[in-house]
Amino acid sequence: MISAKIITDSVNEMGNRLTTFVLVFPRIVLAEFNTHRMISKNSASSRAIPFEKMVKMVEENPFIPINWMEEHKGMQGTTFITDQDDIYNLNYSWLMARDYAVQSAKQLSNLGLTKQVCNRILEPFMWHTVIATGSDWENFFALRAHD
Repeated sequence: MISAKIITDSVNEMGNRLTTFVLVFPRIVLAEFNTHRMISKNSASSRAIPFEKMVKMVEENPFIPINWMEEHKGMQGTTFITDQDDIYNLNYSWLMARDYAVQSAKQLSNLGLTKQVCNRILEPFMWHTVIATGSDWENFFALRAHD
């Protein structure tokens, strides 16, 4: 589900490039993406999406980590869990957490709580769409491209 599609790409007379992407990535990545000030961005709002639609998206197409990284110090680890039984158990536990979040969000919604709060409970399991425009992507990719 992770994707990046260029929707416009132009170079001015001075040779400066301006590129706009439609990006889809796990919602849990959004905070890190937003740390880059050189990128203009507009992103989907979980406050605006109807609660029932959000629940359906999370139930039918949840974000599940592609790899499970072992616990480590610092910002980037290098060792991933490879044992298939462990991976199965991690995926199962992740989806159980999703199911519990959906159940809790539904209970809160049934009690009359606004979708802006109920939808937030579902965010770790969501995919997120952003339109991003920038002219200097070198630093962004240098910081985010994992070996």
